[in-house]
Amino acid sequence: MLINDPAILTGIVLSGTHGIYDVHTDNGILRCTLRGKLRKAFARTQSAKSISKTRPRPDTLYATSSYQRRERIEKRDSSETPVPPRLSVGDYVKLRQLDNSNGLIEEILPRQSELTRKDTASTARKSIQQTMLANLDQVVIVFATAEPEPHFGLLDRYLTICEAAELKALICLNKVDLPHGVSVEEAAQLYTSLGYTVIWSSTQTNEGIETLRLLLKDHTSLFTGPSGVGKSSLVNALEPGMAIRTGLVSSATGKGRHTTTGSQLYPLSTGGWLADSAGIRALVAWDIPAEELAACFTEFRPYLDECEYSDCAHIDEEGCAIIQAVTDGVISERRYKSYVRMYTEEER
Repeated sequence: MLINDPAILTGIVLSGTHGIYDVHTDNGILRCTLRGKLRKAFARTQSAKSISKTRPRPDTLYATSSYQRRERIEKRDSSETPVPPRLSVGDYVKLRQLDNSNGLIEEILPRQSELTRKDTASTARKSIQQTMLANLDQVVIVFATAEPEPHFGLLDRYLTICEAAELKALICLNKVDLPHGVSVEEAAQLYTSLGYTVIWSSTQTNEGIETLRLLLKDHTSLFTGPSGVGKSSLVNALEPGMAIRTGLVSSATGKGRHTTTGSQLYPLSTGGWLADSAGIRALVAWDIPAEELAACFTEFRPYLDECEYSDCAHIDEEGCAIIQAVTDGVISERRYKSYVRMYTEEER
């Protein structure tokens, strides 16, 4: 631990690639590399990382779930929060300034929160965790009302990951100036009824821009969503001068072209921080046990203790209170189908 060394600065990682990081400090932004021992520690961690997907026996399912959730909460609230295994955007670090523009990262401070997903490079034998942003307190999930058409099953995945990480999720439906189907209006009503904040926005008409600006003030937020939905254009509208590149939706596929290659953190002039992440076409949750997945669907929670069997997976069991709520029209059938798809993935 580095203590009371006047040459040591505290900073936040704004961006990084290939072992080189831009870090915001009181002395300005410094281009930094990792101290040798940190590089070696990361290399050992990555080479040893291989995740088993073995499922617990049904008779221990909920006991294990409760213990693991309690253990994670206690670990997060503890002052002995572990140092992250890999440096990510949003991490706070201790660094030694070498000259006016360069520094050496000496220590990585424990994270208070993170949003993660399973990396697309993962295989059946080896799962790789990708941190989208560290030390954030809210997520703005951006979907377009059209061009590209919204895929609300993907939005359900985003919301599930946010619920598992206990992060506030805001839903931004962008390009509201474009003609869109009634299904978009119906979906917005559904998510609003579940307690999520839904913002309608357009960079063409400036609708919703001031609302977003107020919601971002004094927070550390991640803008995320599929490619082509206008995240970078929204960021430019919110904070003119950031000069984030924008791109066009591919007319051949209807899918967006990536304009951001990785998360990058920017200071907001109104206070707080904003990260714009690369567009995501496939999203797989990281480390949400199948037995905890149902609790990540907010509308399921009142029914979790009402099922006939304590180890109910809410898939096809008799006496399942959640399935009955779907039959009664209390729970959205489309949302329930999202749960089933995600549960099947976690069960493999």
